[in-house]
Amino acid sequence: MGIVAIAVLLGWLGALPPQSAVEVFNARLAAYTKARKDAVSNLPSLKAKATPEQIRDREQAFAKAIRGSRTGAQPGDVLTPEIRPLILSILKSEIKGPHNRDTRASIKEGNPRHEKAPGEVEPAIAVNAIYPKNAPLSTVPPVLLERLPQLPKELEYRFVGRTLILRDRESNLIVDYLKEAVPTP
Repeated sequence: MGIVAIAVLLGWLGALPPQSAVEVFNARLAAYTKARKDAVSNLPSLKAKATPEQIRDREQAFAKAIRGSRTGAQPGDVLTPEIRPLILSILKSEIKGPHNRDTRASIKEGNPRHEKAPGEVEPAIAVNAIYPKNAPLSTVPPVLLERLPQLPKELEYRFVGRTLILRDRESNLIVDYLKEAVPTP
């Protein structure tokens, strides 16, 4: 019997080890990055001396193209059930308790639910929603960035209240989110 046949048989019997949560998460990130790249491949690039209107139009076209490629996207597509316990554990260990006061204070910096200047809005938390330009961006402390699973350069972690979001840096889209991610002190 060949190696492939044995692997298939063992897989059917459940004898193969399941993918780790980080492997599943990384596969979902890679799928998003590929879909993103494919979606925007036909968009014209900006000229070196683009006007603010051209930049805005390009950002909107970028977001529209990505949304179009993710019409069925739902919460948990990237931040899968497999990765959530790991992320929640990291956040709890680095945020909860009196010794993590500075980290909690840092998360509140720029957090739209904690700091809003006049004219700023709180983003609507939904997959494929635009993160408003006039909403503050929270700080994600380096201690969390070091411990949380790495993201591709196109994405970043941010907080909106107690919700952790994955935000596409260029299109300003909320790719996925995890509610109640920040533990109460």
